[in-house]
This record gives sequence, structure tokens and C-alpha cells, in this order.
Amino acid sequence: MRVFSGIEGGATRTVCVVGDETGRLFAARYGAAANYLTVGIAEMTRSIANSLKKALDAAELRRPPEAVYAGLAGVGLLSPRRAVDRAVKKATRAKKVFVNSDGYVALYGSFLRRPGMILVSGTGSVAMGFDEKGRLARVGGWGHILGDEGSAFHLGLEGIRAVVRAHDGSLPMTSLTERALSFFRIRHADELVKAFYMEDVRKDRLAKFSKDVVDAATQGDEVATGIVNSEIMALKSTVTVLRKKLSLSNPKLVLCGGVFEGSQWFKGKFVEALGNEVEVVEPQYRPVTGAFMLALDLCGIELTPEVLRNISRSERVLTQMKARRLL
Repeated sequence: MRVFSGIEGGATRTVCVVGDETGRLFAARYGAAANYLTVGIAEMTRSIANSLKKALDAAELRRPPEAVYAGLAGVGLLSPRRAVDRAVKKATRAKKVFVNSDGYVALYGSFLRRPGMILVSGTGSVAMGFDEKGRLARVGGWGHILGDEGSAFHLGLEGIRAVVRAHDGSLPMTSLTERALSFFRIRHADELVKAFYMEDVRKDRLAKFSKDVVDAATQGDEVATGIVNSEIMALKSTVTVLRKKLSLSNPKLVLCGGVFEGSQWFKGKFVEALGNEVEVVEPQYRPVTGAFMLALDLCGIELTPEVLRNISRSERVLTQMKARRLL
């Protein structure tokens, strides 16, 4: 039996699957964040190593995988690729290591190189797609300082900005104030300065405040609603630009990431804003499964109908186990 692994390392968590050359997925396990731009190479290495070890232990496998394909947040923004490659090699001890962005494995899992687009709204945001000839295009994905509009981070940041502006009187009073005080465990809005400039609020922590922003909007908060509407329009603009780049005749779009997965209300609002511009569809496979499939493909293993059936069946089982909190 030959063992392979797919890894999806995001700005909030890492997920790893292990399986064999027939497409059977044995186990999936989770680890900490793996965006080397925010947590560093050393922390990324530990996150990958821990998630892989847990997956191998769960599958009762005692040797490292033959090949690993890792889709990692931050890859593609800068070019220390050799350092990232070496870190993944060290973390996995695999004979063959392939590294790309987390967006790419999500796109591959969604469409298997067929024409289509994905929009990721997780801790960060990016849109990617394949055109009719299999060529790749990307919009966004510039990171939290230069971009990430419509992401959990951006929603959270705009929510906190609204709190300080409401404190100044330049915005109406908002329920986001009480939510922010509770979230940061402080008593007054003035203390946000200390939290942000002296305690170094991490990107993944601020992204979690996006849930409060969306919840406040669902309850009719005027300021929060304005933030959500603005972020939705930014995401729509991203899709529009990508669609024009790809020149797709019947554009299909998969929505990925924690913002869409965590709020059906937000997802519904976004789909409504899209109108008839694109057809929103479900992905064929999860991003981490896409990474596993890429590992097989790059090792010369054909993704036959039987292999794809095995992947689909075992992915469903792992998803059900996660839903029952068995992973």
C-alpha cells in the first residue's frame, strides 16, 4: 500500500488527510494556523507536522507518506518558496513534496481543472478560476494590509473601526460597541487602543469578531448592516473582475471559507446580490481532498472513475465523523 497526504493550511487552522493510491481516505485531523506570513515558518512547520502526525496515528500508519501536496495560505504572495518547500519536507518527511496556495487546492477540488470559479471568504479572501482552456486566473488574495475585502478579517476590522467612530460621534450608536467590549474583555472603548497597539491583536483573532458583525446585522443594527453590505459588494466586484478575465460562457461559482460556511444569512445575501451574473454551485470535493488528489495525480496515479468513487465515499464518511465530532 502506498500512502499519500493532502494538506490545507489556512490562516486559522490546518487540516490533513491521509489515504492510499486507490483513493481511500483513512483519516482527517486538524492543527493550528499555517499562514507563514502571519505565524512564521517555524509555527507553520509545527502545525503541519502535528496535523499529519495525528492523521497518521488515527489511520494506524507508522511511516511517513510517499508524497504530500500542501495548499498553504500566503503562498504566491511572496517568493521564499524554497524555504516553504523545505519546511513542508521537514514537517512531513515525505519523499515528494508539492506546495501551492490554499486557494488553488480549493479550486482544484471544486472543478478538477474544468472551467469554473471559486470565491474564498475565510480569514482572508481571494477568487480564482480556470478558463475553457484550463488556464488559471486570480483576483484578490493580497493579504490583510493590501486587500482581503469581504473576508472575516476585514469584517472584523471594519466592525472595530465602526466602534471607535461611534465613540467619537461620527457614526450612530451601535450594538457593536457592547459586542467589542465583551469580545476583548474590556470596559471602555478607549481600551481598544491598548488591545490593538500594545497587545498585538492577531489577524486570526480579529477575524473571529466578524461573527459579531454579521450577527448584529441579522438583528437589524444599522452600522453592522452597512458594513456587511459594503463587504458583499466588494466580493461581488471581485467575482465580476474574475469572470471578465476568464471569459466563461456559462460561469459557475463555488463559495468557500468560514464566512460563507458560518452564516447562511450572509451567503444568501451575497447570492442575492450576484443576481444572474453567475451560477452558484457546490464543490465536487473539499479543498483538502483536492490537495490529496493532486498528490496522486503528480505521482502518476490516474484518477479513474473507481478512484474517484473511493475518494467520494471516504470523504463523505470523514465529513459525517466530523459532524458527529469523532475527528
